[in-house]
Amino acid sequence: MQLEEQRRAIEYQKKKMETLSARQRLKLGKAAFLNIVKKGRGESRGESGG
Repeated sequence: MQLEEQRRAIEYQKKKMETLSARQRLKLGKAAFLNIVKKGRGESRGESGG
């Protein structure tokens, strides 16, 4: 009985960590994408305005 509860707790923690990792991966990907887009816009504006 106790082993089953421990297994469930471990599975829950594992799932929670996977969810957090997925969220962090999405945030990093979005941040990187926006950073590249901003750099691209800044360079094109700087060249045309220069």
